[in-house]
Amino acid sequence: MTGMEEPGRKVAVIGAGKVGTAMASALSSAGYRLVGVSDRDPDARHNAASLLDMEPYADSPEAARSADIVLITTPDGAIEETCREVSASIDVRGKRFIHMSGALSLDALAAAARGGADILCVHPLQTFADLTGALESLPGSTFGVTCDRGLEGWAHGFVSDIGGRLLLVDDSDKAAYHAAAVMACNLMTMVQHGAQSVCGELGFTDSEARKAFMPLVRATVENIARLGPTDALTGPLARGDIDTISSHLQALDRIDPDLSSMYRAISLWGLRLVTERGELNEYEIEDMRKLLED
Repeated sequence: MTGMEEPGRKVAVIGAGKVGTAMASALSSAGYRLVGVSDRDPDARHNAASLLDMEPYADSPEAARSADIVLITTPDGAIEETCREVSASIDVRGKRFIHMSGALSLDALAAAARGGADILCVHPLQTFADLTGALESLPGSTFGVTCDRGLEGWAHGFVSDIGGRLLLVDDSDKAAYHAAAVMACNLMTMVQHGAQSVCGELGFTDSEARKAFMPLVRATVENIARLGPTDALTGPLARGDIDTISSHLQALDRIDPDLSSMYRAISLWGLRLVTERGELNEYEIEDMRKLLED
């Protein structure tokens, strides 16, 4: 690094999993200096160090000692303990500690705050099934950021540096915010598994089912992005086709009652969208509600 290095841009990563490695890669590309990586798994820390040309440390406090920014990207259950360990071992005054959990509040970094550090949560609204995907998808993501008002400007610059968009989230709203993210991503995945399971009962392989449904899924997501979920809704619920819905429920009851229960629960929520559209009368909607609740 040259003598022209900007101040406050030395980064340590504690937790060399998919998120930590992808974030370190994005920051390195944005001109931040990676000064160390730590992980309890020696293979993980050495792999990350090799990939990103930074020093591996078995000891988390030593990895963080010379850093301006300490990214704690361990599993959620280890964030608070890791922060306490680092804060008890080195002088953290003037450093910025960041965790990337969508569910945890800033309380997880309280030990660093007591030691004089600034604390933030910078959570990527993104899914990371593997490292290759994480490295590709993290830059340009939206990040849910929780911090004191005085740090908002810095956080905006930090996120912008990696091509991200900032979404400010109040600390008291973290659980609801993360639940919304899970609904948008993980629950959709579970519904796809349900659809694939039905196809399995019909004799299709998993691969055949995925190939069949992916164009439909992609078109649906594009419609939601373009129109919003209410106007993107199609199918028997949107049309008020109660006979088709009834036949679906009977078929799913035979295959797996849990699938029928999922169909019912999601469709009951879907009646809110149908009501918002205003294309069916209240009697048609109520008839569908009774069928779904039966």
